[in-house]
Order: sequence, then C-alpha cells, then structure tokens
Amino acid sequence: MKNTTFLTSIAVTLFAMLPLSQAVADNGPVVVGNITINIVDSDPALGFGDPTPATPVGGNPGITVGEQRLEAYKRAAEIWDETLDIDVQVVLQAIFTPLSCSPGSGVLGAAGALTVFRDFPAPSFPSTWYAAALSNELSGFDLGGTTPDPGFLEPPFNDEIFSLFNSELGTDECLTDSAWYYGLDNNNPAGTIDFLAVLLHEVGHGLGFQNFADDNSGANFLGFPDQWSRFQRDNALVGKHWDQMIDIERQFSAANGPNLVWAGPRVTAEAPNVLGPTRVILVNAPADIAGSELPFGTAGFGPAVPAGGLTGDLELANDGVDAASDACEPLTNDLTGKLALVDRGECSFTVKAVNAQNAGAIGVIIANNQTGDTPNGLGGSDPAVAVPTVSVTLGGGALLREFPGTNVSIGAPASDGSLAGTASNGLVKLYAPFPVQPGSSVAHFDVTASPNVLMEPNISGDLQPTNPAVGLDLTDELLNDIGWDGTISCPVDSDDRDTVSLLNFCETGVPNREGTYTVIPSKAWLPAMARGSVAGGCYLQDVVDSCYPLINADGGGGQYNSCIVQVTNELRKQRNLSMSEANAIQACSALIAPLLNP
Repeated sequence: MKNTTFLTSIAVTLFAMLPLSQAVADNGPVVVGNITINIVDSDPALGFGDPTPATPVGGNPGITVGEQRLEAYKRAAEIWDETLDIDVQVVLQAIFTPLSCSPGSGVLGAAGALTVFRDFPAPSFPSTWYAAALSNELSGFDLGGTTPDPGFLEPPFNDEIFSLFNSELGTDECLTDSAWYYGLDNNNPAGTIDFLAVLLHEVGHGLGFQNFADDNSGANFLGFPDQWSRFQRDNALVGKHWDQMIDIERQFSAANGPNLVWAGPRVTAEAPNVLGPTRVILVNAPADIAGSELPFGTAGFGPAVPAGGLTGDLELANDGVDAASDACEPLTNDLTGKLALVDRGECSFTVKAVNAQNAGAIGVIIANNQTGDTPNGLGGSDPAVAVPTVSVTLGGGALLREFPGTNVSIGAPASDGSLAGTASNGLVKLYAPFPVQPGSSVAHFDVTASPNVLMEPNISGDLQPTNPAVGLDLTDELLNDIGWDGTISCPVDSDDRDTVSLLNFCETGVPNREGTYTVIPSKAWLPAMARGSVAGGCYLQDVVDSCYPLINADGGGGQYNSCIVQVTNELRKQRNLSMSEANAIQACSALIAPLLNP
C-alpha cells in the first residue's frame, strides 16, 4: 500500500463562500456520527470561538457567530454521513484564517483530501490514487493514524480532509456588502450567502470530488492516475478517458470546454431527474443572425434568470474611460429597459453589474476576454445587484456586437431539446474553461447545468434542498460512481465487445473480459510525446485502445506496436492474460504496425 500527503488545495473558491465556525474557545475534535470535526484554529476568537452575539436563524440555535458556525458544520457532517452511509470515521480538519480578499471579491475558502492512497486491499483499481476518506471506506479501516492531527496541516497527517475559510468576510476590506447566512433551512435572504451549501460543496471535494492530476501540465500525481480520471472523458479525443491519455492530451483536455464530460453510470442515469432543458441566449434579431443560440454561464450573485426568460434589445456598455465597454466606471450611455453587453476585465463582475444596472439595464451579459468554448462562472457577492447577470464566450460576445439592433432572449429553450449541462452524447459536462482556472477547472460540473447543482464552481440560489433522503442533486451520484457505495463502477462508454480487436481492423479472438485494469508502461521506450502514458479501463479492449495515440508519433507503427507489447506483457504479469492470449494480441499488432508507416 502506498500513500502520500496531498496538500494542494483542489477547491480554492474564488466566489462568495462562507466561513466556518465553532462555539467553544478551545480547539479539539467534535464527533458527529462518523465524521469528526477537528478544530485547529490558531486564534479561536477568529473562528469557532468567535464570541460575536448572533440571533438564532433558520433552525440554527447558536447565539454567537462561533456557535452558529459550529452548528452549520455539524449539520453538514450529518448530511454527508447520512447521504453516503459512512462506515469508517472521517476526520475533517477545520480552521479560520485571513485569506486574500478585497471589498468586491476574495478567496473565501478551500478544502480537499489531505492524503491519498493506492494499492490498498479493497474493491478498487490497482496503481490508482484514492482520496483518504474514500480509501478508508473501501478498505474498511483507517489506513493512516486515528489520532486527530494537532494543528492545521501538521504531521502526522492522520486527518482525511483539510478545510480553511476566510475569517475576514464581511469586514470593510473583504466582500464588504455581503453577509453569511448560517441558517440550516436553505432559505438565505437576498444579499446573503448560504454557508451550509458552500460547506457541503467544500466537504464534497474532500470526500473525493476532485482530481489529482496537474491540470496545467497534464501530469499524473507521482506518475499514477486517480480514480476520478477513469470517468473523465474527452469527446474530442476519440472519446478517451484521462486514465488512457498521455500528459499532453490531459493538458489539452483540461481546457477543452464542452468536450470534457463525466462518463459515470450513476450520474448519467440521474441527470434526467435533476437537470432541466438546456437554456440558451437566443438571438431574435437582426435577420442576419436570428436563430443563433449561445450557451451562457450563471453568476453566484444577483437574481437568477427568470423561468420564462428575459428578452430585450442589446446595447454595448460605455463608461467613457480606457476600455470603455468594461463597465468599470459609471456608464455614460442610457441603458433603460435594455440588456447590457459588457466586456470582462479590470474590475469585479459585481461592479460591472451594478454600473450597468444603475444605467437602467434589466440584465447584463459579460463577454469573456479570452478564447474558449465554455462560458465562465461569475463569482462575487453584492446585495446591490438586482438584475440577472450571465456570461458568454469571447466568440459569443463578438457575435452579439456584430450587428446593430440586436435583440436576444436570455434563458430561451434550446432547439435540440437537450438537458442543461450535458453534451450531445447525453453525458454531463465538467467545467473546463480556457485557460485553466486553478481550483475551479475539471473538479466541478459545468456552469451550464440548470437548475444549478451543488458542485459548480459558483454557489447559486436555486440549489435543491439539502435532504439526504433525496440525495444531493448529482453530487452523491458522482461520489458513488468513484466507489463510495462500495462497488466498482465502469464508465458508461466502456468497450464491452465480445473479443479484443486492434483498431477495429484485426480480431484477436481474445475474450474481452471485464476487470480492474491499470498498466503504466515502462518509460524507457516512450517517445517524448508519450510522456505520462497510462493504459487503463474496465475491459481489456479499453486497455489496448490506450495505445492508440502513439500512431501519431514519429514511427507511429513501431511505437504503437511497442506499446501493445509492453501492455500485454504487463497484463500477463498481473495474470490478466494468458501467454497465448498475449501472443494473439501481439501478432495482430505486428501485422498492423507496418500499415501505420506508409
């Protein structure tokens, strides 16, 4: 069994999140079912011991800020414990500390797995990283130590999850006009942020809703894939999953917009019960572009787009200063009754929305200033925003400003009848904007999901109630996909044909058996482009298909053949192939290789 400490914050939130808290001045563990909250505040007065008086609200009985924070944390622990039916104690490390912040935006919190494990005895894939909490659940015992850690990110790293939140929220220098709602009823008033929802989001990351590969380089963590990667499919890369890619492919896929999807069976089956019809920005006029449909992202602030949509004439914002259409200054043009088109950049999204609103706009469309095929999530918090605000891509913004007299409907139903947040093949999209957004990319559902779901990069006001009896939208389904229900799931697109075939050209006659396959080829023979290659899947066919990208290397036929030989020899060592079966596959590869080098 291998394990390592994983200290990188996977879930850094750049949107309005909530602080945690406690009622007692002394640090220490608080046990809630099978989750232990390990309070490690360096200054309890800033965290769970904050003595500021508070009025009980929304079912939260606390009478100080610290008490209300702890009650919310306890409720989140109860919900996750009941939802996942946790059997092995999970220790959740909690701390409040000042984080980077400004009056209009800030880093409000982070959470993730403190350690990861692989090759432990359990129903799991070999040579594959699992978050500590999931590793313990699958193995049936604590793979690390059982004594809670003495402080934040301090040895011996026994805790399974770390979490930290900004202790400065609501002050003059940190999201000044926002307030945290500590009620437990999912009924936060306008201008406040539902702390319980954000807390559930962050703990979800720590339970395994995260990947461990480097999204910027595509490199697997210490050379091994993680369980998350088995279900990350890129529709544009021959439908391959991240555990079948090389580094450069993962690097590309992490910012490949609507093509990165989740291929887990439980999420896919549950999506029609959670998601509604796709809603788009429909261009009504002028005739040159009428009928065009643009995807849009939602904001974590302000009201949602009305159920019936929002229609109006579009006008480009003009603040008369430098990049005049960024709306970072009060606008000089009258937008009364119109939809404002605003460019991203220079100031916070909330400032743009307020300036457009003050000029009379009934809604705001913020166009990205960088290329990419997926809209951005819009983070921030300001109760002054009273009009719906959405985002479009750079290309979408260019289309909307191309002709005068443009009229659009935000929130119109898409013509293809698809589910919101799904790709054309019906799989739920993951958030993969270009360029990569550290802390947000890949480890979230896409912002086009509607109604919004818990694990989008921004917390929205239309989340389903946090009721363990009905699940947490698609979140618990994804955690069950990766193993929380104690079973091994296969992606919905696993190749379960009867016998193994190479490139759909040469039939090997080898039965295409289902199994837990992970092969990491020797690096000695790999060309530079194949760095980080892994061969994985639920069927033997999935494994041999992992060699496919090497046909594009110099001498592709030879590289492909070397990969097939390496993979089949390793499968023999693992006793997943007999000698005759390995020989049959290698004979096919030797036959095909010369044809790949005309």
